[in-house]
Order: sequence, then structure tokens, then C-alpha cells
Amino acid sequence: MTVENLPNVGLGTWLLTDFNELKHAIQAAWETGYQHIDTAQVYNNEYDIGVILKDLAIDRSELFLTTKIAPMNYKKHTKTSVHQSLQRLGTDYLDLVLLHAELNKTLNLSAYQALLELQKEGIIRHVGVSNFSIAGIQDLVEATGVKPYCNQIVCSPTTRSAELEAFCLSEGILLTGYSILKPYFTPNPFYPDSALTDAEKAKLDTLCKKYDVGIGQLLNKWALQHHYHIIPKSSNPKRVKENYQLDFDIAASDMSIIDEMNRYSAAEYREDVKKWENNVTEEQLENGLLYEQHFK
Repeated sequence: MTVENLPNVGLGTWLLTDFNELKHAIQAAWETGYQHIDTAQVYNNEYDIGVILKDLAIDRSELFLTTKIAPMNYKKHTKTSVHQSLQRLGTDYLDLVLLHAELNKTLNLSAYQALLELQKEGIIRHVGVSNFSIAGIQDLVEATGVKPYCNQIVCSPTTRSAELEAFCLSEGILLTGYSILKPYFTPNPFYPDSALTDAEKAKLDTLCKKYDVGIGQLLNKWALQHHYHIIPKSSNPKRVKENYQLDFDIAASDMSIIDEMNRYSAAEYREDVKKWENNVTEEQLENGLLYEQHFK
């Protein structure tokens, strides 16, 4: 069955750069029923994913494949980098390509327009963004008249930008949430205040017992019930399978318990977005991130 729209649950691959771990994760995901793999040019594993998909003889038409444009490719190298991603992934089209981060208005628009042109050529089926603020999305839509297919953003009990979420959903822009489970164990490195307190963890543990699920299952289901698509990442095949087993519903009162842990806002999100812009140098924008298999 051809997969045309973004599946609710996909396999995230950030930091999965060990070939064998990645292969075991993808194999477990495929056997479990996943039909979405999410990667990015900066993850440095597109080539490995392409090799693994070929080795496992996974039918391309049954897989939704997402990658993201490295911010340093926005200025001059967006189209070239997409063609390189296609080569690395061993495919002639991509289901979804995202701008990986919001930079300044000019760079965002240049890269977005390039992706829309590739979409018209049939190389890309859907064009979206990641880590974009409300203002960043509005600028793209005002200039092109085309809404992004989705916005992939951080989403956890402590880092849920409710205003941004509401805006995207009201505009018909799909949401993909990442790092959903991260604050339960350690602070998200991009959001140092995101760690859950011991009291908050205890509340979550109580809910896990109530629903007879693991913490990953609980928080993944919480995100799904907030209308997010999710891309949980694990190198453990057992966890990969558990992350897909979400056949239960969280009561509204228990959703509220988790929601009350949030300490994030759209304004803070916009400030975090600026960090991406400040970390990309003019030299990087000139040179881009271009490579055949892996970069060092």
C-alpha cells in the first residue's frame, strides 16, 4: 500500500550513527508496522539508511521518507543538497523535505522557494519546516502563498509551545513532535530548563502504573492526543516496538496532569529560534554542507 500522507508514528534517527544499531532499529520498526523514517542531512546517517533500506528489501512505495535541509545549505545549495540526499538514501523522490531550522527571512525564503520548485518537478512530495516560529511561518506564506505541510518541533511535558501548536493546527499545518521523552531522563541540551522534577516524574510514574504502560508509551500517546505526529528514537529493538504499541487512551483529567508540567511559551520559542540563526556563519552559508556519503 502506497503511503501518501505522514503516518502518525515514525522512527526518529537523530544520533543513530552506528550502522548496526541503526539497522536493528529500522528492521524492528519495519517488522512492527512503522512506515515513516525521519532523518536529516546533519544527522550524518542518510547514506547508512539508504544501504539498510536496500539490504532489507523494503518496498519504497510503502515507506514515507523525511529528511531536512541543513541550514548552511539555505543560501546557495538547497537544490544540490536535495539531489545529494536522494543519492545517499538511494531513492528518486522524497515524501517530505523540511527546512531544519529558522534562520533569517531572506535565507528561509530562498530555501523554501527552492524546495517548492523541486516539488513541482516531482522530486519532493511535501515541503515543510522544522523549528519554525509563528512569525517565520507567516513570512513564508505571505511571500509564496504556500503553507508548509508540517512543522516539526520540540514537544515534551515541559517544552510544549501551546500557542505555536494552536496556530499550526488552526492553519491546517501538521505537527510533528520530537524529544517527547527526553526531559524524563536528562534536560534537553537545547532547552536546559526542561528537566522534569522528581515530583513530576512521580506523577508520570503513577500514570504509567494506571495504564500499565512504559513512560515512552505514556508520553508518546499524550503527544498523539494533542494531535502531534511523533518520531520516537531508540536503538533498542524492544523499545522501538513498545513505542508503536499505543492502543490505549489517556483520560482528559490525566492529560491535564501532564499538561500542567509545561513551562514554555511561543515567545521563548522565538528566542530559541534565534540561536539557530546566530550559530550559522557566512562561511558555512557559502560552502554549504555537501558530501557524498558521510561528513567529518
